[in-house]
Amino acid sequence: MDVSIFIPTYNGGDIFKECMNMVFKQKTSFPYEVICIDSESSDGTLEVCEKYKVRTYAIEKKRFNHGLTRNKGVELAKGKYIVLMTQDAVPANEHWLTNMIKNFEDELVAGVYCRQIPRYDADVLTKQVLNDWLTGRLERDVKYLHDRTEYEKLPPMEKYKFCNFDNVCSCIRKSVWEKIPFDEADFGEDLIWSKKVLLAGYKIIYEPSAVVIHSHNRSLVYEYKRAYICNRRLYHLFRLQSIPTFSHVLKGYHWNLKKWFPYIKHEKNLLKKYKLYLKLLVFSFLSLYAQYKGALDEKNKKPQKAMKI
Repeated sequence: MDVSIFIPTYNGGDIFKECMNMVFKQKTSFPYEVICIDSESSDGTLEVCEKYKVRTYAIEKKRFNHGLTRNKGVELAKGKYIVLMTQDAVPANEHWLTNMIKNFEDELVAGVYCRQIPRYDADVLTKQVLNDWLTGRLERDVKYLHDRTEYEKLPPMEKYKFCNFDNVCSCIRKSVWEKIPFDEADFGEDLIWSKKVLLAGYKIIYEPSAVVIHSHNRSLVYEYKRAYICNRRLYHLFRLQSIPTFSHVLKGYHWNLKKWFPYIKHEKNLLKKYKLYLKLLVFSFLSLYAQYKGALDEKNKKPQKAMKI
């Protein structure tokens, strides 16, 4: 077996059906298998796995951990290259898998991650934010350290961008994982791993020709929690404080409104447009405050409450 695809599942719904449909439509010159570890789904997710003859394993929902569950999936996999994806990341075409795997012809490549494009029903704000982010780029990017001192000289934000990796949809070389497995982590296991393998002398590649459809219209509470946890992790890994003071929250808020308001004008539905204006007014402040608070709490070593997302 050359390639294994691992997907942790929990009540995947209709999007998981879309995901499976496209995964099994891939045109490849190599064999591949699909493995799922399910966390007590009750919505028919397991029946979808059975339909596609997926190798399925079960764990209790409370035992799921982003790092450890992925370690178990990789351990179970038979392939030399392990695709790690989420149940709501849908391959955009039939060449997604081949376009990822071709990068491993270079023996120094430890991991490859994909481009993400928004779902058709995403609002204009979600679409623009995703397309502007690191996983929306159109240019292929290879990260490799010729000398560790190069990395140490980088400012925190550049260290973060250098180490970026995303297990929404990625592929890793199993022989590298055997030396450097994922850490136990409720968030950011992909970034932790990428930093370690880059510092160990391997390459990480962003491959925009491997595309998945993936976006969310999440609640404001969820987005706040995610931004808070993310920025605690970024400070821990890179000493990054993107919003160092509360005055920067206010300055950033003004800047965000000025930047994003024009995009909402493109929304044709009047009701959706007004809802987006309201969302931007609230979400922009909460997001910036979460970035500020998360990094500050991590800097001050404040105990973190259980906050799974």
